[in-house]
Amino acid sequence: MGNSIPDEGPITTLYQEMYGRMIAYASSVLGDRSLAEEAVQDTFCIFCVKAETTLRYENPQGWLMRTLQNVMRNMQRHRAAASRLIMQSLQTERLEELLVYDEEDVELLYGDLAAHADFQLLKRVVLDGCTMLEAAQERGITVEACKKRIQRLRAHLKRKLSDP
Repeated sequence: MGNSIPDEGPITTLYQEMYGRMIAYASSVLGDRSLAEEAVQDTFCIFCVKAETTLRYENPQGWLMRTLQNVMRNMQRHRAAASRLIMQSLQTERLEELLVYDEEDVELLYGDLAAHADFQLLKRVVLDGCTMLEAAQERGITVEACKKRIQRLRAHLKRKLSDP
């Protein structure tokens, strides 16, 4: 049993048939086109990995939609956990006490809420466990300036994430 992909014709046909419908559904559930595209891509990846079995189903379209629902549910659960972690970090005084979190997810979820350089600084301290001194030295700023930037960013993110 190798890692070969079964005949790509049926997969391509199913992809072309279902992609638009799946994107529309995922967009309406997730409220974000890029997240919807990610969910649909993940669903098709799962489908392709299991193609030898899933192509034999009587209703592969139904399998795709059920799998998409599960993928979206997992995404929402993951986003909620990331949100809780970020909110916890905004409320705690000692950022170093936080758990490490997947950098790509945090960037995707919260990177657009703040200036890129400041957000990178916050990630460096919160996620990488860098001390204020280390972060300040990396940026070529004083420790006080580093603390102030993080304090401002925490307040900014807290306001952004609290808005409905």
